[in-house]
Amino acid sequence: MRRLPPLPQRAAAAAASASPSPSPSTSTPDLVAELGRVLSTRRWNKGRAYKRLAPSVTPALVADLFRAPSAAPDPATALAFFDWVARRQGFRHTAASHAALLHLLSRWRSPARYEPLVFSMFGCARTAEDARASADALRAICRTGAARHALSPACYNFALRSLARFDMTEEMERVYSQLVGDGLLPDTKTYNAMIKSYCKEGDLPKAHRYFKLLLECGLEPDTFTCNALVLGYCRAGNIRRACWLLLMMPLVGCQRNEYSYTILIQGLCEARRVREALVLFLMMRADGCSPNSHTYKFLISGLCKEGRVADARMLLDEMSRGGVAPSVITYNAMIVGYCKAGRMQDALGIKELMEGNGCRPDDWTYGTLIHGLCDGKMDEAEQLLDSAVKGGFTPTVVTFTNLIDGYCKAERIDDALRVKNNMMLSKCKLDIHVYGKLINSLIKKDRSKEAKELLAEISATGLVPNVFTYTSVIDGFCKIGKVDFALEVLKMMERDDCQPNAWTYNSLMYGLIQDKKLHNAMALITKMQKDGITPDVITYTTLVQGQCNQHEFDNAFRLLEMMEQNGLTPDDQLHAVLTGALCKAGRAEEAYSFLVRKGVALTKILYTILIDGFSKAGKSDIAATLIDSMIGEGCTPDSYTYSVLLHALCKQKKLQEALPILDQMTQRGIKCTIFAYTTLINEMLREGKHDHAKRMYDEMVSSGHKPSATTYTVFINSYCKEGRVEEAENLIVEMEREGVARDAVTYNTFIDGCGNMGYIDRAFHTLKRMMDASCEPDYASYCILLKHLLKENFNFHYVDTSGMWNFIELDTVWQFLERMSKHGLNPTITTYSSLIAGFCKANRIEEACVLFDHMCCKDIPPNEEIYKLLIKCCCDTKSFEKASSFVHNMIQHRFQPHLESYQLLILGLCNEGEFEKAKSLFCDLLELGYNHDEVAWKILNDGLLKGGYVDICSQMLSTMENKHCSISSQTHAMVTNGLHEASGSLVGELQGEAL
Repeated sequence: MRRLPPLPQRAAAAAASASPSPSPSTSTPDLVAELGRVLSTRRWNKGRAYKRLAPSVTPALVADLFRAPSAAPDPATALAFFDWVARRQGFRHTAASHAALLHLLSRWRSPARYEPLVFSMFGCARTAEDARASADALRAICRTGAARHALSPACYNFALRSLARFDMTEEMERVYSQLVGDGLLPDTKTYNAMIKSYCKEGDLPKAHRYFKLLLECGLEPDTFTCNALVLGYCRAGNIRRACWLLLMMPLVGCQRNEYSYTILIQGLCEARRVREALVLFLMMRADGCSPNSHTYKFLISGLCKEGRVADARMLLDEMSRGGVAPSVITYNAMIVGYCKAGRMQDALGIKELMEGNGCRPDDWTYGTLIHGLCDGKMDEAEQLLDSAVKGGFTPTVVTFTNLIDGYCKAERIDDALRVKNNMMLSKCKLDIHVYGKLINSLIKKDRSKEAKELLAEISATGLVPNVFTYTSVIDGFCKIGKVDFALEVLKMMERDDCQPNAWTYNSLMYGLIQDKKLHNAMALITKMQKDGITPDVITYTTLVQGQCNQHEFDNAFRLLEMMEQNGLTPDDQLHAVLTGALCKAGRAEEAYSFLVRKGVALTKILYTILIDGFSKAGKSDIAATLIDSMIGEGCTPDSYTYSVLLHALCKQKKLQEALPILDQMTQRGIKCTIFAYTTLINEMLREGKHDHAKRMYDEMVSSGHKPSATTYTVFINSYCKEGRVEEAENLIVEMEREGVARDAVTYNTFIDGCGNMGYIDRAFHTLKRMMDASCEPDYASYCILLKHLLKENFNFHYVDTSGMWNFIELDTVWQFLERMSKHGLNPTITTYSSLIAGFCKANRIEEACVLFDHMCCKDIPPNEEIYKLLIKCCCDTKSFEKASSFVHNMIQHRFQPHLESYQLLILGLCNEGEFEKAKSLFCDLLELGYNHDEVAWKILNDGLLKGGYVDICSQMLSTMENKHCSISSQTHAMVTNGLHEASGSLVGELQGEAL
């Protein structure tokens, strides 16, 4: 005889604590009260009152009536009304109306036929809320004891299966507890429902508990039981156990069916074990089980995820031959596979196939296809969308977002904005992600005004930009050199109480450094720390790069030390930045020593940088040794490594040594870069080997390289030196035709060539072409033109551009500006900056100041670089008052003077004995927001201490402390140690003199 199973503890507790949760009322109290009065009459269904109310009777009204304390009818009337209204055409009771009736009957403890009502109630459950209300009603009748003799195990099992549809395991445990509490014996179907429910959740311990109860009750597991456990093992990730159970099923008397195999095939595919799933697919047929649409669906999806779309397509075709109709999900899996493989035509072919087989594409189908087409086929994507809309498809936020994203990637920003407007017209709200994409695309197109307007629109629509949105916009502005706009966005960010993060600050630092505002970037690290954000490796790497750009290597190493003291480990990128900067400055040995001292393992990039550095320093033997070491350590040199070696050899006029290296590259299967080809061509042309250069050029083109601007320039340079100006100009025209952007070097080379031939007007005409092409002339451009103007005016055969600033007169400069005007050229800030730079290099401050006044009269505001040049020239010529006035002018025009300018001026004032002025100037700079560590490095340590002004340095350090200008412990130790060493040296000198 079967024993009554014990209640699981959790189920028992749940059953004890459960209480009905009444649904909210949906009808008016007056209507409920009136219907209650009508039903209280004897012949309620015959009277006019009910006929008048009948159109208003809905399942919700019925439920509210039965729940109403005062209006509810007696059990007999309630049952009669429930049955009578159910027969009305078009009326269907809901789970809520059933539950309300059962609650009413339980309150009256009415001896009714509960079982049909319970079956019908759970059968009407369409949502989880319906199922929960049904379970509450079931508990209500159980509490009265009415269910003890009224409900069968089959009724409870039906309730369990209904709850299982909504994964309501807690409610299922309560129902199971009621079944046992009513003295009924659970059967195999009861346990199967419980086991499968927990297996779906992957909760094997609970599933095993009910499986054990099944065995303890003397019941035999069936195929359904085993299938449920196979599912449970798959969901728990124990595929091995699932396979074992499938193999053991016949041994325990459970016949495997197509569901057994399909469940395990799904588990294997989801575990990316498709090969084993295919083996099981073959076993399935041998076992007499026919694959169903779900079997194929899981296999096709699994194959597509692994990129095996050809195999997936074979299975899809097999389905049709075997008479198994693919579902829309199966077709969609195939479409996803083709889209991921970039085979959009095949994906669209699947759509046509499914339509031809009578399977209508759903929203997922269209969404996937549109998303796939948005990767480069935007016009087709829009055409498909139009077709889908005509077929009843409603575009979603995701659809519009994919289109906008696709147009942004294709740099078709106007189309993206059009889709954005359509999206808003269709009542689809743009999210922050879409706005971010549009804003960054506008920034890349240099449409900054529209980008800022769109950023303002975000707040107007009620959205709140997050730190990611703001930072991506800041990053975008910084990358295109619009750091001022980025700083405006930072202000908006702070106004909206959006806290910047490390990425925000790192992006701003990068932008400021690119804009040559290193001190502003350094100041951000102080602000960053005040905001509670810890600088990371990227922060320090960015600042180290900035210091290296200014050749401030001491400061770069100080930053490195500060970084390490703060517990951060430099990465390969930082090592590459420092090593590369030192090598470019001709300090390759120092770079190598630094890496060895730090115990840095040399990577391919570091090897290449060092090889480049030693090669350019003329130490090809060390460079060759490094290549051997590189190969010996299993670090294969790449095309760039060889390119730098070739370049160095050519610079040293060692073409014959460079050419065998090209052969080595070919033997090792390393493709020569366009940079290497151009370097060799340039050296061949320099040596007059034009035929060799032409053959090398042909080899470069045949290898798939398109000539770069540099390649064209070396030929232009060669033609110009030979006086073949027409051929050189033809190459410039060819560059334009081939879409190769001409750079300043290209134009400067041709301008110089024209000048050498005496074609001065042609040279100025080329300058105009240069500016019309949005290529900004540089210092070299103006020096070349001035050089040839001097040659023309004074009949010189040769003028050295580096020395001409010592004797060139302002009259020549005015003549130069007039010639520019004659050719329709207006002087720019770069024009004046170049002219002022020339005079400042020759320490001709008076002429530089005349040009400064001239540009101001032309309403061309000077930039920071011009001020820096003038201040340095003033200090070099000991015009300290004038230098001070330029510093004040900078500050008035909201520029931040360079610390180098302050260093020169303060040190110069000290040299002149103007210590009070120096201290006053130092106090002023402390109020300008500089990074205090950098101030101490530049002014105190590298300026005053090295200049021998120990007392002044000590006083200024005290001033910093008094003004609460905090510096790091490393910086403080560096300055104080410097003061002690300098004081000791001074004392030693004095003692020596005394002796």
